Amino acid sequence: MIQKLFLFSLVFWLCQFPLPSFAFSIQYDLHFKRWGQCYFPWQDWRHWKAQGLAESGLNPKAVSWCGARGIMQLMPGTAKELGVNPYDAEANIQGGIKYDKRLYRYWPEIEDPDEQRDFVFASYNSGPGNIIKAYRLADRSQKWEYVSAKLPAVTGENAKETCGYIRNIRQFYEQIR
Repeated sequence: MIQKLFLFSLVFWLCQFPLPSFAFSIQYDLHFKRWGQCYFPWQDWRHWKAQGLAESGLNPKAVSWCGARGIMQLMPGTAKELGVNPYDAEANIQGGIKYDKRLYRYWPEIEDPDEQRDFVFASYNSGPGNIIKAYRLADRSQKWEYVSAKLPAVTGENAKETCGYIRNIRQFYEQIR
């Protein structure tokens, strides 16, 4: 009886603390799986879930300082262009992955799929034009590591954000796969 009371008290006490937003993140897995497999059938859909974690912590109500909205932090103009409602969680996920597919087409010469995905995610975060400029400065290196070293010459201090974004996606992916 004392053990049951202790266990109940412990569970009650633990429930008083907020969990990280991704602790029970299976809520959107079906959407990430559906749209990840739709646009990138050769890749593990959890890469896009990791991107959603990096973007918003999977918060469908997230709004950034610059106006990006939802789980995948779509800008209103981008959401409109993609034909998705940024306030609807599934549509936002679809739009983000669809936009990744559009960005993927910028990087056909990157042979390694993991490196190519990093270029796509960097383009999502910093804009494809900035990543193309850094790529050219890095003598068209196929390695994100070398291109990211040239990014500060293009975006200045903002390069730290993009490089951190790629690291975060990689770390989240390792945690959820």
